[in-house]
Amino acid sequence: MYKLSSKPLISKAELSERVNSLAAEIAAAGEFDILLGILTGSFVFVADLVRAMPKANEKGMRVKFFKASSYGDSTESGTLTVSGMENLDLTGKRVLLVDDILDTGNTLYRLVPMLKERGAAVVKTCVLLDKPSRREAPIEADFVGFKIENKFVVGYGLDYADDYRTLPEIMTMEEV
Repeated sequence: MYKLSSKPLISKAELSERVNSLAAEIAAAGEFDILLGILTGSFVFVADLVRAMPKANEKGMRVKFFKASSYGDSTESGTLTVSGMENLDLTGKRVLLVDDILDTGNTLYRLVPMLKERGAAVVKTCVLLDKPSRREAPIEADFVGFKIENKFVVGYGLDYADDYRTLPEIMTMEEV
């Protein structure tokens, strides 16, 4: 059983500042045709990131979502399930794949080749949070918001059994 920590790991102000600087880093790296957000945990991050990328929006970068999950209602990664990619035409496209968190790496490690098989010319990855101490798959994100220790986190779109997504900051869950 878990309880919510009493203070944020990453505050609302820190999130806002880093998302803005991350958007500038991405814009400096080049243009993307499609930003693909991995639901459900990334939806708040994607919305803020896209709003911070006005040049990308002026050039017509499309924003699409699909669902990929390896957690379900658990705190441990398991079997990857993917849905919503059936109608994505990525042929020749430059894709920015955005996820909430990179921990074991298994999700991104499997998704990047899937996108390339669907014809993507370029696939770059962006994550809000990176937990390098949990890495099992040989993958690193191209753009990282924050590196964090191995803590179970919620808020800013991240959940625990579908709760806490609407918190405006990143909080930790403490075992009780």
